[in-house]
Amino acid sequence: MNRAGEPSDFDLVMSRAGLSVPPEFRAGTAASYAELMAMAELLRSADRPVGHEPSGVYRMRTEPPVD
Repeated sequence: MNRAGEPSDFDLVMSRAGLSVPPEFRAGTAASYAELMAMAELLRSADRPVGHEPSGVYRMRTEPPVD
């Protein structure tokens, strides 16, 4: 909760995801969330369109390599 008694963005995201963060991990998890959102903002700046973000595509070999 923030000072006004309203849930923070972190609280809302955790609630929507159905996750509960133990009290002993909450401060670190909330800080990591804030850093992640700051990095996402840098990636999605006006001079860098969403299409320029890393694609996150991986290819897995399903067969052993041929020698």
